[in-house]
Amino acid sequence: MFIRITAKLLIFATACLGMVAHAGEKTINEIEINHPIGTAQSLSIPGAALVPAELGNGGSDDLDYFSFRATAGDVVTIDINNGWGGTQSVDTVLAVFDSGPEYKMLRFNDDATSPDDGSISQYDSRIDDFVAPTTGRYIVGVSNFPRYFIDGGDVRYPDYGKEGDYSLEITGVTAQVKQVAIRVKPGKGKVKPINPKSRGSIPVTILGGPDFNPLNIDTDTLTFGATGEENSLVKCNRKGVDLNQDGRIDRLCHFDNRKAGFRMTDAEGTVRGQTRDGTAFEGTGYLNVVPAEKARH
Repeated sequence: MFIRITAKLLIFATACLGMVAHAGEKTINEIEINHPIGTAQSLSIPGAALVPAELGNGGSDDLDYFSFRATAGDVVTIDINNGWGGTQSVDTVLAVFDSGPEYKMLRFNDDATSPDDGSISQYDSRIDDFVAPTTGRYIVGVSNFPRYFIDGGDVRYPDYGKEGDYSLEITGVTAQVKQVAIRVKPGKGKVKPINPKSRGSIPVTILGGPDFNPLNIDTDTLTFGATGEENSLVKCNRKGVDLNQDGRIDRLCHFDNRKAGFRMTDAEGTVRGQTRDGTAFEGTGYLNVVPAEKARH
């Protein structure tokens, strides 16, 4: 008995150590109640997401539903990890539905063909190569055997619920990039000149919008420059002000002039980053790159 248990724990530990962290993967905690399907938990996915979750914590008939946005042509993997062999094993069932109101089931899986990284058993369901037919919202349903999903988001044999914990991993989603407004070297009048060889910093205002609060920016992700990929951040003001007097909070940040990498031919600068909830954004502002002697005037 000891040998069998030790062997199983060794296999489980090996599977956990072998889990591959996907670039930009975000961990999102499950929020109950996320059933029935019309109350699916919305996930903001910056390319990949991992959701530690549990069946049974929403009642004996608990089902878990999660929604995400995908771009047409995205090749998405929806994967259960550590359902079988976790704290409380559960034989999971997976399905993906359209956004409703009919909630047509697009793909279904009971058992994976073979275990992958993060699983010790094919009882961990997996949907491979789901190609998003259109840009929009999709819903993932998680249940347990034998509660198979059907069109409409319901299940067969609803009374056969089982408790158990698992992790849901969704990868292959094109990160949705929110467009925001910025002002490079804000102020009245003409576009302000920038000398790419001078020392110092470039002030950039990131403007607030109806559904965008610059104070929620994760400043560790901010980049700014000729391509938008330059790691040039010096600092951001902690407090926001309404710089353009539109009634919304804006935020002033400063970026290293030389690290921004501007050339004489550049006419725009780009800011990129993420909010603290993982939403990617970018904004572009006009600028005027000039030689040193003109920049002083």
